[in-house]
Amino acid sequence: MGWTCEHSADSAASKEAVWRRYADVTQWRDWSPAIEWARLDGPFQVGTKGKSKARGAPAGRFRLVRVEPNVAFASTTWLPGARLLFEHLIEPRDTGLRITHRATLSGPLSPLYTRRIRSLTEHSLPEGVDRLAKTTG
Repeated sequence: MGWTCEHSADSAASKEAVWRRYADVTQWRDWSPAIEWARLDGPFQVGTKGKSKARGAPAGRFRLVRVEPNVAFASTTWLPGARLLFEHLIEPRDTGLRITHRATLSGPLSPLYTRRIRSLTEHSLPEGVDRLAKTTG
């Protein structure tokens, strides 16, 4: 059994403005309170690896597994016996757009990681989405 955390917020920003914030990995810390630093070892495209450090956690490697400009991107981190997937979605609305971030922990050993991942994510993920929705312009 896995674990998921999701939060959405409406924004008056353009999808291009949100996408620029996503693609600028070194600045993720500006809108995500959980991130101390992040870097990407190549272009913002599927297959590129990166590394990030969440507050209160060791640095970890991730790989971009979905990149659709102005629509969505996703990254995955492999843990022994589990996978942590972060999805970032931009959905057009009649006025503006909706930004959704989702974290999903899955795999046979995911229960071993759930408590720690939950404590790092359940407050920072909503705050990050809300910051991004309010400050992107």
